[in-house]
Amino acid sequence: MRPVIVLALLCGCAATAHAQSAWTDRGYVTISGDIRVSPMSFAGVTHPVVFVETATVTTTYDVQPAPGVDGGVGVRVWRNLGVGANVSWIARSSTGSIAAQIPHPFVFNKPRAVSGESSGLDHDETSVHVQAIWMIPAGPRWSIAIAGGPSWIVVNQSIVSDVTVLSPYPYDTATLSSAVSARESKGGFGFNVGGDLTWHLGAHAGVGFGIIYSQASVPFSAASGDPVTVKAGGTRMNGGLRVRF
Repeated sequence: MRPVIVLALLCGCAATAHAQSAWTDRGYVTISGDIRVSPMSFAGVTHPVVFVETATVTTTYDVQPAPGVDGGVGVRVWRNLGVGANVSWIARSSTGSIAAQIPHPFVFNKPRAVSGESSGLDHDETSVHVQAIWMIPAGPRWSIAIAGGPSWIVVNQSIVSDVTVLSPYPYDTATLSSAVSARESKGGFGFNVGGDLTWHLGAHAGVGFGIIYSQASVPFSAASGDPVTVKAGGTRMNGGLRVRF
């Protein structure tokens, strides 16, 4: 089921909940396992100097769905309205598709085309989401929370700055040997919106399923490289313990 459909169903359930139902708890705490279900890709270009000429190295980064952990807290401030914060961390090594033009060691203006794949490029994200929360009790056992607000997302990413090549005599051709990368950490502001459905096992404990979409533009720049903007965030699903107090 698509994440957008899940959010729509949560909103639909909220709309059909009893209008007179009131949120009477002071607040809640959540602890969940988390997975970002949406893949992510972005591209970067660097221009290292090789044999006194400028090379061009283009890397397309591919980050597949990533597991992580998630925790949150919220407090009721007025009727069914609350405020809270949610923190999540995900990690997954990315791969890079590399296409480069590498100068010839002896002949000017005669670049050699090199291409290949680089794996094990570190990628992780730490997200802090501040949220306004509308809580709707939907019977004695169920509650629905709809939330949204600003986000701050920090991305740690290995950025390719250069490549090493194998080039046998007479050096007219070259093949990719490895990528030279450095880990960078940058953050950016964005937004989040999501929902959570909880089944209450007792007076204070329950289990829940949540979905949240977030997005932030995070700028990166490798040495001798063009600026790279990473669209961090994406669609995440989580499930775990819900505690009311």
